[in-house]
Amino acid sequence: MFRKQGRFEKHLFESSILDSSETVDLDDIKAMLQGYPSKEEEDQLVQSMTIVQIFKEFIRLIPLNLEPHKRLKVLLTFHVLMGDVKHGRLFVGQLCSWNGWLVQDTKDILNKFANVQTMIIQKLAVIAEVIIKSKLKTNIEGLFKDIDGSVMQFYKIINCLNFILAQYDLFFQVIQSHNRVIIMEVYLLLWNDVIALYLQFESQDYRFIRQFMDCYQQIDCKQSLQVYELFNEFMKLTIFIKKFAQLSTLFKNCGINEPKWFNPSKKDIEELQLYFQNVKIYMTSRSKRTKIDKSSSQMLNGRLCQTTDRELRKSSSQIMKSADRKINDQYLQNTTLGYIKKLSQASNPTQALQYTFESDQKDL
Repeated sequence: MFRKQGRFEKHLFESSILDSSETVDLDDIKAMLQGYPSKEEEDQLVQSMTIVQIFKEFIRLIPLNLEPHKRLKVLLTFHVLMGDVKHGRLFVGQLCSWNGWLVQDTKDILNKFANVQTMIIQKLAVIAEVIIKSKLKTNIEGLFKDIDGSVMQFYKIINCLNFILAQYDLFFQVIQSHNRVIIMEVYLLLWNDVIALYLQFESQDYRFIRQFMDCYQQIDCKQSLQVYELFNEFMKLTIFIKKFAQLSTLFKNCGINEPKWFNPSKKDIEELQLYFQNVKIYMTSRSKRTKIDKSSSQMLNGRLCQTTDRELRKSSSQIMKSADRKINDQYLQNTTLGYIKKLSQASNPTQALQYTFESDQKDL
């Protein structure tokens, strides 16, 4: 028995998103975002599905087994939807529930590329909010008011960029062996995000790195050292992103706009290195001094505690012995044993006996 296809499912599988065409038609993505409305719904300007229902249904209907080039088209659609200013956040929210495909044969270069591209999309989804903000203007003063928060955000960007840029060799191989439109479009969408994230560090709108170079001596030592480590990562990224940009020359009719790269002078870099060498020495010596002071304080407190404890135990022992003696004496004076004790201490037993009796009589 054949299951009846719903309207959404029918249109989705007939669209360029899942058919055998080379790439995805943007109009098909727009039609899906509207829920593939009927003629009547179009005329009445109504939509039978909410945008969240559309995203859920789209993700649910993605086949578990797809040939590599179709998987790349689905991932391309994901990437476009993630970058949508109006609905991107909602789509990412639904994408988090998607488990992806089973890992396909990695010996085939196109399969391997589709597997890696799936991981890239998942990593981009994790920092989707950062990517959206990176395409909007950010107040540089806000970045320096919360340096710890900004540094954490930048390291999230760096980790994601490092993973993408580490795939350079794979991109090079797949372009050489499968120079197809879909691969070029995947590359262009990635480049768009890579450069947007990179420019968060240094562009006309952000200028975080340049601003840091102007005021690092006025920032708290610990925080300025954090940003300096970030500066070093930024310089490494610049080299790899320039290399990643060169992949565009392997495609036909693929032009990308490279930014005006920030290249600090050799003198500026040497001054930074010298300054932060001194900062590290200062912080290390301060840390050691703090540990020594803390250790000395603990030792002194320990000795005082030991001395006080010994004296207290000694004093307590003496008090206890004295008290025990008094208690024992009082106890023995009222017993036969008391008499025996006094007898044993006397040189003349008769005197001792008289003394004892006299003493007892006095007590009566």
